[in-house]
Parts: sequence; C-alpha cells; structure tokens
Amino acid sequence: MREVMELLKLAQNGDRQAELELLCRYERLLHKYAWHHGQYHEDCKQHLVITFIKAVRRFDLERYIP
Repeated sequence: MREVMELLKLAQNGDRQAELELLCRYERLLHKYAWHHGQYHEDCKQHLVITFIKAVRRFDLERYIP
C-alpha cells in the first residue's frame, strides 16, 4: 500500500489510479459526513467527493515535504 504523500504527488501529476486509491481510502469518512439527522444524502456525498478531488489536486506538497 502506497503512502498518502506519494499518492498525492501522483494524483497531482494526472494519475487517475492514485486519485481513485485516495478516494477509496477516505470513502468511509466521506460517507460518514453525508449523513445528517439520521438520513443519508447522496447529493451531499457527491459534493464531498468533488470537493475531495479538488483538494487533492491543489494540495501544497511543498509545504509538508521536508
């Protein structure tokens, strides 16, 4: 299993498989936040996935790599 930073770097360079692997790793968390007052909201989940992918693409790796 690859490290998150490696996956971020690959995803930012256009590797869709790395992007998918990151999404799979954090899918449970995204699914958790799609629940509100005991109801699951598919639209919210889709918005969270889009926001997650955008965050991966713009994450500043230089700030966190020593």
